[in-house]
Amino acid sequence: MNPLIIAILRGFQFIFSIIVLGISVSLAKGQRIGSAPAATGYAAFTGGLGTLASLIGAAGIFIESLQALITWAVDGLAGLAFVAGGITYAILLRGTSCSNYASTWDNAIISGGCTKIDKEKVCGYTPGKSKSRCTSAQADTAFMFLGFVVCVGVCGMIFLRKRKGTSGYIGFGW
Repeated sequence: MNPLIIAILRGFQFIFSIIVLGISVSLAKGQRIGSAPAATGYAAFTGGLGTLASLIGAAGIFIESLQALITWAVDGLAGLAFVAGGITYAILLRGTSCSNYASTWDNAIISGGCTKIDKEKVCGYTPGKSKSRCTSAQADTAFMFLGFVVCVGVCGMIFLRKRKGTSGYIGFGW
């Protein structure tokens, strides 16, 4: 098993996690009416956890005591968080089309919040901004699923390396 593959996977894990964190925070900050939906806050947490997991895994490349069980547990937890967030967003976004304002105007993640004024429902964003938030939410969903795939790949690579009896990553098992 080439330890360079694990290092590359860690790089992708870091990039995907930062993207999820950034998009989620952007969506949360864009909330106009009320507080951000719990799913948006959870997605931001997921991005932060994935970033932490990638940094611990990167440290494990150089610190042998972090390898295997610790990184495996953190990556497993991050992977579960990513898949749960991705499924949640996919469910909340089902039936929406970013080019169809009628399907997005009162969506909890996209709308920026809604309220009733004179018995009429009013939401936070116009069609143009709503479309932008919709594409951001769809991208967030995709990157959560990609983060999950990378976490599974990292866990699998660590498992295979330990099963073959190779200790260490870069610098220890070349």
